[in-house]
Amino acid sequence: MLSDNAVKLDFNIGICQSISVSNFLINHLEQLKEDCKITPHINQVEYHPFQRPQERVDYCRSRNIVFEGYCPLAKGKALTHPNIIQLAKKYGKTPAQICICWSIQNGIVTIPKSTKIERIWENCEVFDFVLAEDGVAIINGMHEERHVSWDPSSIV
Repeated sequence: MLSDNAVKLDFNIGICQSISVSNFLINHLEQLKEDCKITPHINQVEYHPFQRPQERVDYCRSRNIVFEGYCPLAKGKALTHPNIIQLAKKYGKTPAQICICWSIQNGIVTIPKSTKIERIWENCEVFDFVLAEDGVAIINGMHEERHVSWDPSSIV
């Protein structure tokens, strides 16, 4: 049973129009499909340079599930990584902007979080540049399956 993972239901006069899920692994999505005969519209998952679950991204895309990435800065841990700092200097951007741009360039709906107005603005200023292929490859290579949020692999 998937009760430990979040399932959001949007209701309109008693009719479920769509569901979104959070932190679902492929086996969770398969179990949901088996139990409910429904495909969620969105799977919201931790996604940052240290946690790039490409197999899950590909699975979601192949089933028209939007892969939405949260924690794109790895709770600040990516901001001090030498690769990110080097790219930030190269592009004249902040490390946060590099991480967000990379995530968007990988086709991920990206959710940066901040309570500071200047950082919110900074996080939005990522559409005036594009990382070259070598920069994207450098960040893609940082994947080490490190969670900074919550690891859903313990949910059966």
